Amino acid sequence: MARGLKETLEFLTSRSDIVDISAYVDERDLDGQIREALAGFGPEDEVVIMTDMLGGSVNQKFCQYMSDRCHLICGVNLPCALSLVLQPEDVPLTREAVRSVVEEAKNHLIYVNEYETGDNQDDE
Repeated sequence: MARGLKETLEFLTSRSDIVDISAYVDERDLDGQIREALAGFGPEDEVVIMTDMLGGSVNQKFCQYMSDRCHLICGVNLPCALSLVLQPEDVPLTREAVRSVVEEAKNHLIYVNEYETGDNQDDE
């Protein structure tokens, strides 16, 4: 998932500074991969870590790195990742900004069977 998301974001944005860690696809130590990836960032850099599941092993490994400049988001989807990657680089990424992107991304999770057929009673 990580590699596919990275390649999609690079294609859509032309960014080349996205780092991916595809955990458990080979014998590489996950802790070592994380340390190596994070070593490429300076103390003033904004880092956004996106994982698949809250409570999953990858998410748990990253919890220790959370800070005001290192944001951890789980349950990531493409709209969320794209919004975060497209945030202005010259503006600090605040907790409020991250929270807003996450809330908006929730709107992209839709049960299309009901959405397309008009069966969604919440619209009335």
